[in-house]
Amino acid sequence: MLSRGLYLLLILFFFIFGNWLLSFTSLDEGRNMDAVQNMIRTGDFINPQYNCQPRFEKPPLLYWLVVVSSYLFGLSEFSARLVSGLSALGLAGITYLLTRDFFSKEKALSSALVLATFPHLWLEARAVVPEMLNTFFALGGLYAFLRGWFILGWFFLSLAFLTKGPVGVVLAVGTYTLWKRRLDFLKPTGVVIFLLVGVSWYVAMLFQHGYEYFYRFFIYENLMRYTGQRSTHPAPFYYYLPVLALGTIWYVPLYFRLIKSFRREWLPLLFWVAFVLLFFSLASNKLHHYILFAYPPLAILLAQVLSERYLKFSLLLSSLTLILLMPLLHLYERERFTPKAHALIKTYEGPVYFYKAEDSSLVFYSGRCIKRLEDPWVLEGLVITKEKHLRELPACKTLIKGREFDGVYLLLACQKALK
Repeated sequence: MLSRGLYLLLILFFFIFGNWLLSFTSLDEGRNMDAVQNMIRTGDFINPQYNCQPRFEKPPLLYWLVVVSSYLFGLSEFSARLVSGLSALGLAGITYLLTRDFFSKEKALSSALVLATFPHLWLEARAVVPEMLNTFFALGGLYAFLRGWFILGWFFLSLAFLTKGPVGVVLAVGTYTLWKRRLDFLKPTGVVIFLLVGVSWYVAMLFQHGYEYFYRFFIYENLMRYTGQRSTHPAPFYYYLPVLALGTIWYVPLYFRLIKSFRREWLPLLFWVAFVLLFFSLASNKLHHYILFAYPPLAILLAQVLSERYLKFSLLLSSLTLILLMPLLHLYERERFTPKAHALIKTYEGPVYFYKAEDSSLVFYSGRCIKRLEDPWVLEGLVITKEKHLRELPACKTLIKGREFDGVYLLLACQKALK
């Protein structure tokens, strides 16, 4: 087997290499990066903004760390996504420690390598979204609790709370309680640290924005999403089972062996996976990256029944898959709408609108606010929309056409038309 230093480089390859090949893609990436850019430009690190409006949906720690990374390496796709990549590296490191300290020293490195070869984590490690960072802090809090380092554990959970709100705290505390079946983590000093570090920013936001912020974040974004009162990503109860199968695809043949060889001492890991799956399966809204916290225990379990030969095969297959993906991503980038359109939108002096579509990355790349078009008959300027809405804009001419993950986008030049 290779040395630990070479394995570290291999894990960095799995989580960071090529993270700069695609310009920002998802709605969340664009929104988060515009918030980062506004912080750098204005010096206001308390009030996140996207598209000239307050961004109440997410806490600020991801933004702050991307700002730091951008100061070190420049504001770019690489520096922004580096935060998630390094969080994934930290996730592998804590998985190594968990295996070494509570299960098997001999399988510790294998557990970290198995985790690094989960394709789902490659995707999340290359995205400017809070999920990977939140999972790292939640896992750090759980590991510290298990070691009896309760003050450190609460510090980690305060950072998770600043990254994505209550969910990281719930996952770590719930898993620890199922594992140890006691509440000894409730130390006054730890709770005070959690309140001072994790809650202070929320207090500042409540002081400035009052009930509007409280409702938008805690009620609308968290409670109503979970209960389904706000339906944005509905999916069936079994949604996460195929997600896990695809996310751990190289190891699907080992699941039968794992069931057949299961030992009583692995029960905490099984409870951990089951708790994460059940918690998010009960939610009305589901997204694939919600269950990242289930991957460390899965990696530890799979490593217990994994042969050295199988692990070498997985590492080779994973490396070849990533290497082959890179030129494909480069070719796809050339066909995308965002890199084709942002230069024109940035230099255009007239108004620009979104119509029944939103490419948030263009707000970041253009450095301008883009309004939503309400009346397509009374407009003049540039309009960003999807191809399926072209017939609704008869007074417009197509300037640029390109593909994104959610469809074909158009940049239109429009003149005023009469009803």
